[in-house]
Amino acid sequence: MTSPTFVVKLADLERGARELTATIPEAWLKQALADTDAVPLGDGSLEVELLKNGGDVIVRGKACAKVSVPCVVTLEPLSLELAPEVFLLLKPAQEEPRHKQKAGAAKAKHAAVPTPERPKKKRRREQEEPELSSEEVAEDVYQGEEVVLDPFLREFIVLEIPPYPRRSDLPSDEERLSSRPLADPPEEKPIDPRLMPLLGLRDRLRG
Repeated sequence: MTSPTFVVKLADLERGARELTATIPEAWLKQALADTDAVPLGDGSLEVELLKNGGDVIVRGKACAKVSVPCVVTLEPLSLELAPEVFLLLKPAQEEPRHKQKAGAAKAKHAAVPTPERPKKKRRREQEEPELSSEEVAEDVYQGEEVVLDPFLREFIVLEIPPYPRRSDLPSDEERLSSRPLADPPEEKPIDPRLMPLLGLRDRLRG
């Protein structure tokens, strides 16, 4: 995004919660979906509420956009209504003190000198994969005195696109297998007339 479109100033949130209802321009959607196969079909909409809680900003609401994507089977265009739920917990980005910045620069300079590699031991904390709650997943940061929603909004919309869009009227793999006709039983070959006396003898022995 060249310049942000959806921006809210922190000063406006000091008086209380603020509702943001805006149109998502088709040009914005086209740029946001440039790395995907989706093509916007007109403008979208955004309805969110922003609430400041201390230094944190809570964003809740919904976005809507109509897009066209190719079917994975027929490659024909499919129209999809994307309506992702928007939930964010934004914390202010902390600027490092100057003495930490100098220490970081010194470490980076020292890291540029090659040193012999040593076998790394995995810590127990690194081996265990932590489970994140929904609030932790939605947690991010904002910079300065403004909350820019553009990058977060783009992520919510892109994640709403199905990875394998498929026409609803196409049969699934299970339906296609169940509807396939069963093979006809093999036809019996006619009996050679020269074997008829032997067949008669076999029937008399059985009787």
